[in-house]
Amino acid sequence: MNVITYKCSKALWLVGIIIPFAIAFICVAYINNHNWPGVLPVITILSAIAVYYCRQCFTYDLKDKAALQLDHEKLIYHIENKVVYWKDVTDISCGKMRGQGLSIFFTVKGEGIRNSCICVSTDLIEGNDKEIYNDIIERYIKAKIKTMSLFSDQEALIQTDRL
Repeated sequence: MNVITYKCSKALWLVGIIIPFAIAFICVAYINNHNWPGVLPVITILSAIAVYYCRQCFTYDLKDKAALQLDHEKLIYHIENKVVYWKDVTDISCGKMRGQGLSIFFTVKGEGIRNSCICVSTDLIEGNDKEIYNDIIERYIKAKIKTMSLFSDQEALIQTDRL
């Protein structure tokens, strides 16, 4: 089974870099002897945000790395270094907030009686949100069917051994 790969969304990285730098530039343009103590922290914070996005952009986009990979065994979300194994997933749901991409939630078997939830956001992934979600669901269903067929094969062997 082939691996489905999605790249990073360059448009969002651009917005994350340009807007903070533009606001910081405006602050620098209006700095004077009286307001610099109040403006300097704002410039520092905005520059730090822009530098963070630049680092992320150079790490993923310019090196042409994948943001999301789906295979028959797992999902790898490279942006936040998360790996979700299909065998551990008990539920998948999604939600969308206005102005943002789709958030896909995976309920994963945890230690003991606790389950954990892992979120993958399509904000930073290039492609149609619905197509990404459908590919994830398709891989999840194929993995579950494969697991079910393994169990049914084992049950058939047990049945033949009893005869």
